Amino acid sequence: MGGLLVGILGTGNALVIMPTLAVMFPKVLTGEHALRLATGTTMATMAVGAFFAATAQHRIGRVDKSLLRLSILPYLFGALAGPWVSLWLPSYLLRAYLALVITMVAIFLFVSNQGKVQSDRDISTHRFEILAVLLVIGVCSSVAGIASGIFAIPYLLRFELPMKTVVGTSTAAAGFYSLFGTVGYVSAGWLEAGLPPYSFGFVYLPAFAVMAIVVAIVGPLGVRLAHRVDDVLLQRIFALFLFIAAAAIMLL
Repeated sequence: MGGLLVGILGTGNALVIMPTLAVMFPKVLTGEHALRLATGTTMATMAVGAFFAATAQHRIGRVDKSLLRLSILPYLFGALAGPWVSLWLPSYLLRAYLALVITMVAIFLFVSNQGKVQSDRDISTHRFEILAVLLVIGVCSSVAGIASGIFAIPYLLRFELPMKTVVGTSTAAAGFYSLFGTVGYVSAGWLEAGLPPYSFGFVYLPAFAVMAIVVAIVGPLGVRLAHRVDDVLLQRIFALFLFIAAAAIMLL
């Protein structure tokens, strides 16, 4: 499901995997870092899914290279910083933050219709604004282990690019963002004591291996299905899942 969503909506696998792992890991893994392992493992899986989905988007000409280049630097700093911010948050605050972010995304998905460009503003005349906004998105998203696109796509629709190009470029940028975020989660957890066996920093390798294979297979399929799926219906069904996931995380 997550792999299909990342191709169809430009985001998605993290918003399926992260809530699921955030509920499961505290029950099956010992130690205080279960939620950080959930977010780090999700970020690593997202890197695989975003790479294959971005390749598919590039092949069909939906990636704006100038916007992609503009996105890389703020995502580099933002995605690297997020895991270290997470490391200094107490577990109860991190859990509350994850639930809050998921709920905000669910509300947005439930009420929004991402079908139209909202503005004809020129990207080249708003470069510093875009850099600042994407930096904030990178930090806030990587703390929660979710895809940057869920916030970046609505923001970038305020510019002159069409919806399909915004989604394609955001998917490609998410490949860099999630790669940088994975490096951040590995480095932030590298010297932490009490991590379970087969952990690579805050990435739990057994879960990552299984999910990465599935996401790599079905992500490009989502790109091909994008024009056949009712986006609004899918968004609202997905939003209901997220409401339930947020409630489950808060009840841990």
